[in-house]
Amino acid sequence: MVESAFNAVFNQKVLIRIVSALAIMGIVNIATISDGFATLKFADKVSFIPYLLYLLCIVLILSIIDKVVKFNCDIYALAVSAFAYCCYMSIKYRNLFFSIGLLFVISIIGYYFLKDDKFKLSERNISLKLAAILVTAAAAFLAVYIGVVTTLRYLNYSTSTYDLGIFSQMYYYMKETLVPYTTCERGKLLSHFAVHLSPVFYLLLPGYFIFPSPVYLQIMQALVVASSVIPLFLLARRNQLSYKVTAVICISFCFHPALAGGCFYDIHENMFLTPFLLWMFYFLDGKQWNLVYLFAFFTCLVKEDAPIYIASVAAYLIFSKKEIRRGIILLTGSVIYFALAIMYINNFGDGAMIGRYDNFIGDSDLGLLNVIKVIISNPGYLIYEVFNQEKVLYMLIMLLPVAFLPLLNRDLPQMLMLIPFLLINLVSDYPYQHSIVFQYNFGTLAFLYYLVIKNLPGLGFKFKKYGLPFMAAASVLLFISQIGIYADNITNYIKNHEKYSRISQALESIPEDASVRASGYFVPKLSSRRILYDIQYSFEVEEAVNADYIAIDMRPGLESYAERVANEYKARGYEIVGYEENLYCILKKP
Repeated sequence: MVESAFNAVFNQKVLIRIVSALAIMGIVNIATISDGFATLKFADKVSFIPYLLYLLCIVLILSIIDKVVKFNCDIYALAVSAFAYCCYMSIKYRNLFFSIGLLFVISIIGYYFLKDDKFKLSERNISLKLAAILVTAAAAFLAVYIGVVTTLRYLNYSTSTYDLGIFSQMYYYMKETLVPYTTCERGKLLSHFAVHLSPVFYLLLPGYFIFPSPVYLQIMQALVVASSVIPLFLLARRNQLSYKVTAVICISFCFHPALAGGCFYDIHENMFLTPFLLWMFYFLDGKQWNLVYLFAFFTCLVKEDAPIYIASVAAYLIFSKKEIRRGIILLTGSVIYFALAIMYINNFGDGAMIGRYDNFIGDSDLGLLNVIKVIISNPGYLIYEVFNQEKVLYMLIMLLPVAFLPLLNRDLPQMLMLIPFLLINLVSDYPYQHSIVFQYNFGTLAFLYYLVIKNLPGLGFKFKKYGLPFMAAASVLLFISQIGIYADNITNYIKNHEKYSRISQALESIPEDASVRASGYFVPKLSSRRILYDIQYSFEVEEAVNADYIAIDMRPGLESYAERVANEYKARGYEIVGYEENLYCILKKP
């Protein structure tokens, strides 16, 4: 009798309600207790008896609801509350290891739901209209989030010379002269193409004539990146994936943390890689070769190293698709363009930035060719360089949202499509190339999701049953934990709007035709002028040192260096024409 009573009380439904109640109260406690939940003291702040009573009340409420409604509400309550609790904890404690642990918890709960198909997902199909609505909503969220946050970064004076200031002044010069000049990039007047060959920037120039502002550049970046979902959706359908599967892939793509993360160091030419490559893959699968060549050419125009992506596609065509002639055309074109681009930068610019591969080049005279030599002659060194703690974490955050699908290639030559991931992100010891919050992931993401679409059909129903929900959960959770922090720009703007307005008014008082030397965070605001230098990087340029105006950022955290610079200029006879403590100091040449 005791055993039967125990089973009656602690049956499966009651256990589900208890777990749901724990998750709900976990959210409430985190929201109401100031101490972080990742401390032992947190439990001391919980009034235990009332806490147990609240748990009991929630269990009773869920029990009553279960009696009233005609469907099994318990599983929905558990799914929503547990996922919400994990997401909320990831917001409060943005640690990658912790987020992976939360994903493990979600996977266990998800397995409970999916093994018996408790949500009847296998029986539910969605129409084209619903799939389009869901994907459009996800893409719209992505565009709005990126656009709002990056715009507020600019308005909050959180963007600097490197890199929004450079590109904003470059577009000013392009509007005035059609040439991509800057003075703040290298402390002298030169074309940005002397540093990176990126003709693709001209695509945004027509709109800049109408909206000549850094805000326009930030918003266009958001729209360009979000537009990538269009070819991805079409590509999934071309490969005969259902609307349901297509929607999950596209939504997961929109929430992949590296996609939005690549925008938060502000606008870069790399943003074009994702849509261009996905369009190229779409036309490649349809054997529309003229359009494949067109988008391959557009991709090369993004940057001098972009031909690496095209060469990888060419190798894939030759060895996997047996499209030898087409592959040779792409390979030849990419090699020729790469050689000409490097030649141009070396002879007419500041030289190709091969220093990011010094860990594979050393003192060799072969330059970038030495990377290939080392990889072939010493594969052990390649493994040593790729599999260190920092890069393994980066690989996890790149591959968890795609459920490691790009690695599950039954066709071995398909692994050639992972070459950009290896060469662009993992081989270099330049830390920003294996970080999700810089612009070097855009091309890699296009390849990863192409491989998701190509590999998924061959993995069978069971993988789709578990793998697709995992992709969605991992993308959303990691997006929240790793990218959600940038939403702080919204609260920062609301809290300090008046201060930033006073800085703007002071900077706008500087005549447009005056030469200016400014703190890095002031450069983007001042970028619509011909002569502009960064204080920190132009001290050897006489014209910069003797600029008509000096604009110094005096905000807390910068005051030590700022005070020294201000005193140096006052000693040289410069007069203060604008000053507000802890905000700015503007000096004018006598």
